[in-house]
Amino acid sequence: MSERAETVYDAAGSTLIVRIRGEVDHHTAAEIRTGIDRELFQRRPKRMTMDLSRVSFMDSSGLGLIMGRFSVMRELGGEMTVSDPSPETLSILTLAGMERLVKIEYTREPPARSKPTPAGTKPSPDGTPSGKGRTRRKCKPSA
Repeated sequence: MSERAETVYDAAGSTLIVRIRGEVDHHTAAEIRTGIDRELFQRRPKRMTMDLSRVSFMDSSGLGLIMGRFSVMRELGGEMTVSDPSPETLSILTLAGMERLVKIEYTREPPARSKPTPAGTKPSPDGTPSGKGRTRRKCKPSA
């Protein structure tokens, strides 16, 4: 079962700040989307910032949520940014290429990105795959 997502709305001038906390999945995305759209159409901000710093999980429904709100803001003549994505969220945003569509901002130090390693391996101190799954073979000189 999904952790209940919480959404808080703040205004700073003509900017709507949407702070999301918890899990953004199929079950919670619809509720978040409805709330954000209500705020957008009531306030008509010039800019919306979606703060994802406290999102603990996001699946493709979260990507759809972001893309849909980006489209709504564009229709309203405004712009949208994502701020401070958590490491978990940043990884799915990056895999989806979301930074090509929506600007990602950091108000604090960006999370460190780790190098992906093949399944069943652990990175060594120098960042190269090692351990289980890696095979070393000695070759015998051919005669």
